[in-house]
Amino acid sequence: MLFLAGSTQWKTSPAAHHLALEARERGLAVHMGRVNSRRRLRIAQAFGCTSCDGTYLAFGPDTNLPRLLAWMNELHTTPTLFGDEA
Repeated sequence: MLFLAGSTQWKTSPAAHHLALEARERGLAVHMGRVNSRRRLRIAQAFGCTSCDGTYLAFGPDTNLPRLLAWMNELHTTPTLFGDEA
């Protein structure tokens, strides 16, 4: 498993993207840490991440759970600009 962590600048960089794609080509799972926004969730998807984590839901779950569920639904129903890379 490849775990993408560290600063936002690093884990959303072209180098991290390349590492994620290489890991997926080798059959490894890719996890991205601290995914707390719709934008970051889309980046994790574009990088081919198989899992992610974050604390978004912990802060205001009554408000944030419906938002998070909508983001997840969007990931599965709306194509990305570049298509699936996984």
